[in-house]
Amino acid sequence: METFPELFKTILRGDKETSRKAAREVRRRLYYSAKGGRSEYKSIEKNIRTAPEIYAKIIDPWRQENFVLAISVLYFLHSRDDRPDFLFSWLFQLLQHENGNVRHASVRMLEHEFGTLTYHIRFPAEKHPFAELAPESADQILHVLRTNLESLAARSWKQTYNKIKYIDELPSGTYKSTQLILECLDDYCSETPPRLISGSVKTESMEEILKRRKEIQRELTDLLKATGSDFTLAHVLDAIYNEEGSDDPMKIIAMFDYGGNAIELENILDLITDAWNYFPHEALGGISPAEKILNYRRARGKD
Repeated sequence: METFPELFKTILRGDKETSRKAAREVRRRLYYSAKGGRSEYKSIEKNIRTAPEIYAKIIDPWRQENFVLAISVLYFLHSRDDRPDFLFSWLFQLLQHENGNVRHASVRMLEHEFGTLTYHIRFPAEKHPFAELAPESADQILHVLRTNLESLAARSWKQTYNKIKYIDELPSGTYKSTQLILECLDDYCSETPPRLISGSVKTESMEEILKRRKEIQRELTDLLKATGSDFTLAHVLDAIYNEEGSDDPMKIIAMFDYGGNAIELENILDLITDAWNYFPHEALGGISPAEKILNYRRARGKD
């Protein structure tokens, strides 16, 4: 039986059929590895940590699917030594992929994090198994996570969804995936104090949105210069405004030369996610997702 490194090598370099088979073999390999203890997994932990960097170099959509499916099976192995949410920006990119299998894998990986992030909520009297994750830090991550999910939902919402009552009845797509995640998050946070309940997350005012937009402009300009990019701030904002498909964020990432550095890529992903949320999109009528959430909350009297 092939090892995990051998399977991933086939996924990334094999032809379409052998890559597909290797991706499906990862789950079976995991079953047999469980008998050998955690030491069996050590060889693949690096692939989990560097997944965004590896994924960014994959061109073929079918290979992207195979790689993401394999990573999702082993996602529980990823280390939280740096910070629990180090892959969140990448997972949000995957939620916008046109392939339903990729989106579903992203949903599973995001939901996997909820157990750790909500442990202090569900078991307030018990010691947290991850001592380095303070309740305040977990609350902050949950806040950002929910805000970004609501932003993505607002961006992918369509008028026809008004007629649909249940999530299961929604057509397959980014909006349905975000709703599934939000539903799961609500289930985990059912005992959450008021500060974390969905409707109580503070919506930014228009003044705060414009202030953050200026900050992002400066950060983007500085990062373009730091990476020696041939692109300008205008190129980035134009790509956001004139979005054409689910892979547009990856096209923006390509405007930055991160030199194969996984940490630098994560910083770029974070900044691009913020830019995507705070700058106007033609598809949203010339406003940003942050503004759409503000309008949405105001219309329902939640702000």
